[in-house]
Amino acid sequence: MNRYDDQHNNREQKGRPVTDLILFWTFFRIGSLTLGGGLAMATVMRHELVLKRQWLTDEDFMAEMSLATLVPGAIAVNVAYLQGRRLRGKAGAATAVFATVLPAFGLILLIANVALLYFNHLWVAAFLRGCAIAVGGQLAFAGFIFGRRYLRNWQNAVVCAVGLAIVAGLQWHPVAAVLATGGLGYLLCKPSQPSDLLPE
Repeated sequence: MNRYDDQHNNREQKGRPVTDLILFWTFFRIGSLTLGGGLAMATVMRHELVLKRQWLTDEDFMAEMSLATLVPGAIAVNVAYLQGRRLRGKAGAATAVFATVLPAFGLILLIANVALLYFNHLWVAAFLRGCAIAVGGQLAFAGFIFGRRYLRNWQNAVVCAVGLAIVAGLQWHPVAAVLATGGLGYLLCKPSQPSDLLPE
């Protein structure tokens, strides 16, 4: 039994078990209350999964977010799959993913059929500009949360600086930045002793 299973079992013993309905409602809320998608969803997911539900620690959430950004697909959907699979198996993964994409799917249908004609309206345009500013704030806060957790030593700071330089300075493709910083992170941040990887 791994660390995640131990955490899940402890939560079931202390409180009510995580049911498919709770899982659906949690990720439905995440999909419904998030503007911007991508990393902008990190703050909402952290609030729901770490602070409210306490299904994850901050450290585990950061690890899952890192994995979710590295594999293809929407970040929120990837996190939903990981959490659903961990908490309720394959059925839980399907439930969490469905609940995450359902609000966006319904909203896109509504916009395509009703709201698209009003996008040039002055009030609607002003509302959308406000949403864009809010998304910028969410991204900034997500960056602050990640930075506070990880930029505590010079190795991590160097990896971050190189990634920024590749994307902002050299203007290379973001995939190149991920590959380069991943390799650099392996060289700078790998454990000095093989025993460092083993649990105590």
